[in-house]
Amino acid sequence: MISNKTTQFFAWFLVVIGTIVLIYFLFSSRINDYHVPGFFNHSNQKKETIDFTATGQFGDFVGGVVGTIFTLAGTLLIFLSFQEQAKQNSRESFESSFFEMVRLHRENISELSYNYYLNNKSIRAENREVFRIIFSEFTDCYREVKKFSNSDKPLDYITPQYLKTLQTIINNNKIKANPIELCLIDISYQLTYFGIEEEGEIILRNKLKDKYNNHYLFRLLLFIKLKPKNNYKDPLARWKGIRHSSLKDLRLLIDELYDVHRNKVKSDSVSPLAQDFINSVKFSRYYEGHQHRLGHYFRHLFQSFKYVDTYPDLDNSKRYLYAKMLRAQLSTYEQALLFANSVSTLGHKWEYIPDSQNSKVQSTYNGHLLTKYQIIKNLPGSHSYGITYRRFYPNIKFESEE
Repeated sequence: MISNKTTQFFAWFLVVIGTIVLIYFLFSSRINDYHVPGFFNHSNQKKETIDFTATGQFGDFVGGVVGTIFTLAGTLLIFLSFQEQAKQNSRESFESSFFEMVRLHRENISELSYNYYLNNKSIRAENREVFRIIFSEFTDCYREVKKFSNSDKPLDYITPQYLKTLQTIINNNKIKANPIELCLIDISYQLTYFGIEEEGEIILRNKLKDKYNNHYLFRLLLFIKLKPKNNYKDPLARWKGIRHSSLKDLRLLIDELYDVHRNKVKSDSVSPLAQDFINSVKFSRYYEGHQHRLGHYFRHLFQSFKYVDTYPDLDNSKRYLYAKMLRAQLSTYEQALLFANSVSTLGHKWEYIPDSQNSKVQSTYNGHLLTKYQIIKNLPGSHSYGITYRRFYPNIKFESEE
């Protein structure tokens, strides 16, 4: 396809050629005599008249040649003008939608609120503060999942089929993290996202049972379910006791509780500690879930970046500029949660697996949003609670490394 610069050059080239031809013929008409002898007037002075037959033929010739050249040049310039106007209209249309997306992003944040407990006091978090609290819950969950998962053998956690999928993701994206690291973040984030109340647990089981070893998964879920909200004094004390026990003792307790739960043994045949958990008053789980807070937020944020990435009338420098403006809207904890979301299977479309691969609709989107636009580069430090960012995103230049 011919570029605008080429078309513009050709148009002005034709203008120059047409002008040169016109000057040439006018100069030629001056040299060649197109006048004929006339008649004597009353003052006996001889007057010349123009030979309109000759000059008419000359004009027709010049108009046919030079006029055609100028007409073609004018057509090209008009085409360029229309094309530039179309680009301007497209740019205005894009910016109108883009800044509306930014406005909606801010609105989504302004509507966030979350009541949580700290030192037996109910505290209400609002707006961006909610992301800090949710990320804190994610890191708590990650440490608890990691405590329960001390094997270095992937098949102790991951099904053989899903292990192949994870290895493909690692190879395709040149990730330095291993499958177990991806597994622990995925489970921790989904536990935080869906929660471990009755409805959340059903969703988690359905989403994770085909990916992870069920012997490991169901016992892990049972362990996480034992953690109460901070306003339940006695259950919280029991939880802290087992949380800091050895992994061997912890697994024995969870096996006892799991056998009772599956009706394999009677509750009066287990240890006193297990009976304490069985007989404890029903309490609200610490991980109540944040799907209703984060679901719409991340869907809208993803579509906003994808809109910038796939809009047809933007060059790469413009795309990065608009994406940078959108990135500037994200707080540190928003970027931290986005990191966890993108590493989990819920957010693989951000970077690892383009959503167009799972759709019959063809799209110019090919993933790698976080790397392409350095969306999470503002994360502080090089790691958080044992999670090293660069192992998952080796091509992002984090601020701590600049």
